[in-house]
Amino acid sequence: MRKRLLTLGVSLLATLLIGGAAQAGSEKDANGAADDDVVVVDMVNNEFVPMELEVTVGTTVRWLNVERRSNHDIYFPEEDIASGRLFPEESWERTFDEAGTYEYYCQPHENRGMHGVIRVVEASEDE
Repeated sequence: MRKRLLTLGVSLLATLLIGGAAQAGSEKDANGAADDDVVVVDMVNNEFVPMELEVTVGTTVRWLNVERRSNHDIYFPEEDIASGRLFPEESWERTFDEAGTYEYYCQPHENRGMHGVIRVVEASEDE
């Protein structure tokens, strides 16, 4: 029984690690095509990773809570836009349609320095 549980635990860990590695790349649509217009920001150890991000107009940013126990939110104070609480493995998206600098933070963990910045720039003509 103990060996079976250990095997199950190792299999589960491998599945989680493989799933996590897939999150780091480009997002894929239902047909398996890469979606280069989605960028993922992880929420882990009371930080946004990456903390600063530059994207082009029209990009969707997906915040993903990869914590094991903690919940977070994303709050843009200048616009009073908030995601609501995100528990482990939950995500929230926002598409940035206008160039500018968007500062945000996690309301429950603002005092721990959980802040982020999205800089949205116009796409260059070569793209």
